Amino acid sequence: METAIVLITADPGKDRAVAGKVKGVPGAEGVSLVSGLYDVVATVKGPSAKAILDAVYDKIRTIPGVRGSHTMFCAPA
Repeated sequence: METAIVLITADPGKDRAVAGKVKGVPGAEGVSLVSGLYDVVATVKGPSAKAILDAVYDKIRTIPGVRGSHTMFCAPA
């Protein structure tokens, strides 16, 4: 199982709606509104890095109000 942290920038005033939609993406967990450079943070899990990237590109980045994202893959410590 692979894990990534996805940092999402939303259009002004759309952060709550974006977070709600991200919660419905398969594999998305721990979706939170945050302050700073990004508006929403989610942990995304999948069977492979490709599955996570597919979820980010095809499901998260296509949500209305998403301006951009930054994906950080996690490695065991």
